[in-house]
Amino acid sequence: MDKLIYTAFQSINNALDNKAIRAQNLSSTNTPGFKADMNVGSAGSGYLEQFDTLYTRAFPVINEKNGFISTAGQIRQTSQYLDLAVRGNGFFLAQKNGAPPFLTRRGDMQINNENILTNAANETILSNDLNPIVIPPHRKMTISQDGNISIEPLNSPPGTIVQVGTIGLTLGGEEPLTKSTDGRIRTKNGGVPAADQQPRVAQGYIEESNVNMIDELVGSIEEQRRYEVNVKMIKSAEAIDQGGTSLMRMPS
Repeated sequence: MDKLIYTAFQSINNALDNKAIRAQNLSSTNTPGFKADMNVGSAGSGYLEQFDTLYTRAFPVINEKNGFISTAGQIRQTSQYLDLAVRGNGFFLAQKNGAPPFLTRRGDMQINNENILTNAANETILSNDLNPIVIPPHRKMTISQDGNISIEPLNSPPGTIVQVGTIGLTLGGEEPLTKSTDGRIRTKNGGVPAADQQPRVAQGYIEESNVNMIDELVGSIEEQRRYEVNVKMIKSAEAIDQGGTSLMRMPS
């Protein structure tokens, strides 16, 4: 009986977790470069079969990895010179408020009041040596496929081209990637791979999120049904337990 109840409770917890993840995915549908989350936080239930006093007890087996779907979103042309998209595999290197660097595909770039290159989420885009990129006032800016930023400085003679930095790019390295507790992509140990400048960048394009709205909506309905089934299972177990208790109390 304990195994049934504990397993049902674990299934309910998983259903609630999955519903929360799907809600997060749906709310991020319009976020450029967003990678849909997936729940890999539980590997089911385990049982203590070896101990005399706890042989019927069940417990959840937890896997703390936070997974995400790595497939690319649709790349859309915007013709805006600050919009960037990574074609194929790869990531930009970024940082937010002094936290550890992370990987992102978000490419709706802008230049803040301090002339530092960021994206629309105010995440600082890092160079290939993990430093912020300062963009001086300019008439024109071009970004090459390997991330080199060149500008025609304001008040300079026409045709003057100056390289001001290189956007840090990486394919992600060999270590598995996961989403940290802050929702940002890093390696399993919380770091980021070194910039290798192998991904290709397209200027004037932006990558949309890879969230499939239909799959998320259908999945939310399925999780709600799974929740309801397991609640009924617990109620049935309670009724069976009460029935057994009543029989044991009957006079012999």
